[in-house]
Amino acid sequence: MKKSLVLLLVFVMFLSIALIGCGSNDKSDSTDIQIPTETSANNTPTEPEPTEKDPALDVDKNPALARGNVLTVATTTLDGKFNTIMSSSMYDNWITSLVFDGLVTNDAKGNVIPSSAKKWDISEDKLTYTFYLNEGMTFHDGTPVTAEDVAFTYTAIADPDYDGSRGSSVADIVGVKAYRAGEVDTIEGIKVIDPLTISFTIEKPNVQKIRAFVYGILPKHIYEYDNWDAFKATMNRPVGSGIMKFEEFKVGEYVKLSRNETYFGKKTKLDGVIVKIQPTETATAAFAAGDIDLVNPPPSIESYEIMTSTDIGTVQEFVGNGYNYIGLNLRNPKLSDKRVRQALAYGLNRKLFIENQWEGFASICNTPISPVSWAYPASSSLNDYDYDVAKANALLDEAGWIDTDGDGIRDKDGIKLSLKWTAYNDIDWPINLVSLAKEQWKAIGVSLESELMEFNAVKDKVFDKQDFEMYNMAWDLSIDPDPTPIFGSDADVFGGYNAVGFHNERADEIFALGTQEYDQSKRAKLYQEWAILANEELPYIFNAYRDEIWGVNNRVKNIELGPYYDWTYAVKDIELDYVQ
Repeated sequence: MKKSLVLLLVFVMFLSIALIGCGSNDKSDSTDIQIPTETSANNTPTEPEPTEKDPALDVDKNPALARGNVLTVATTTLDGKFNTIMSSSMYDNWITSLVFDGLVTNDAKGNVIPSSAKKWDISEDKLTYTFYLNEGMTFHDGTPVTAEDVAFTYTAIADPDYDGSRGSSVADIVGVKAYRAGEVDTIEGIKVIDPLTISFTIEKPNVQKIRAFVYGILPKHIYEYDNWDAFKATMNRPVGSGIMKFEEFKVGEYVKLSRNETYFGKKTKLDGVIVKIQPTETATAAFAAGDIDLVNPPPSIESYEIMTSTDIGTVQEFVGNGYNYIGLNLRNPKLSDKRVRQALAYGLNRKLFIENQWEGFASICNTPISPVSWAYPASSSLNDYDYDVAKANALLDEAGWIDTDGDGIRDKDGIKLSLKWTAYNDIDWPINLVSLAKEQWKAIGVSLESELMEFNAVKDKVFDKQDFEMYNMAWDLSIDPDPTPIFGSDADVFGGYNAVGFHNERADEIFALGTQEYDQSKRAKLYQEWAILANEELPYIFNAYRDEIWGVNNRVKNIELGPYYDWTYAVKDIELDYVQ
């Protein structure tokens, strides 16, 4: 849907900041089309018959056609963690989802469907999952895929030295606790039945356990390790059984993949894929010039109009399954009282910010469940936290934070209500939000200092070290709405996702009940109760649900993106127009 340009409010208090990045502006060389000429019997060349140029294959109008049968996708970064159990960014996950295949995957609606496993059985007591692998599968080096490789993959996640983010996916398998404690050498609940059959037994029923088997299968003969550092050293040279084979990683530039000719499932018609690092500020222009086939820029009217300006592409738009937020360290005495957190929410005009920052491509978020989820609660059950300085001041007074010395900053027990916000400066929305908060929180007696750094540094400071007062981030949520990995008490560990230190007895009860309830309507009621609780407790100041916008070059056929179905799922169906 084409969006019209509207007159927007301007933040007079915002810093004027331009993010400048370096990126390659080289275009792929055009391929000359040689038209053979016929010769007559006396070898006199004859003039070729005049032909009409197919407008769909006009390189002058769409330079992307000259790149051949290779799909080029823009990314902002690549960490090089191309390992299915270690990747921690969406962009590295693109690579792993193409190079590796898990036992199961999902369709466009989020339903679980077979992948490497042709089928599975779940025992009557809901504790044992038995998977039957497809016959004839091989890894990219030609070695057969077996149940031993599956067992190796999930045993690696249970390694005592494992420091990735998938640990919760095996935590409930029988014997994992003893294995992690070094008490046993094997995991009781993982059984290789025969070369193509494996079972997993868990401690108690878990309705969404089947989704824990999406992680790609690692070939044991390649990834077997003596120590964990040796295992991690292989991350940027991935070998799997997926639809694409890894070819090259040029740090800071791109990853090249090629078609897996021996893939057991539906093979892609693409010759290859290039995932290319393109700075955010130049990505839409590169798309409009035909340098990129797919791009996912921060949503804005400007991005939308640049991508459609040359008529060589269209834009697909949908509400994302995720949200961005301001995380608050609840261990900090300045933020441990929910009244302070609520006051900060009332004291920040999120509506004004969202209208200016995303220009109609986002909406206010008040709870940690996306509107695209079946678990989303009725909006009427949530507090909107509309901008209200008087209410913010009243809450801070009630919490005992008073300006006792007249310097404009509230204090309590000798502590000033001065906060430090750790923000990443790779893109502009965090910087703009911090600027607005500095101005508006001043009016409620809160002093704010910003600490700017690049995204990975923020991630390390927040999740690995828990060394922060406030930070901003965004969640790309899983299909199942279970919030345990983010807000469960057990996730409050170094490296865990509950970096804010949220602990709530009723929330933990809801999380446990939600995973054991097999009636989806009853599960929905549980998670709606959680949504209302989170809206009241505010472990985060929830900010925005953002639309996703994807520029898609006209030469890309058979692709329809959505909140549960990114471009990597569509690779099996995509076809490209191109010239030889």
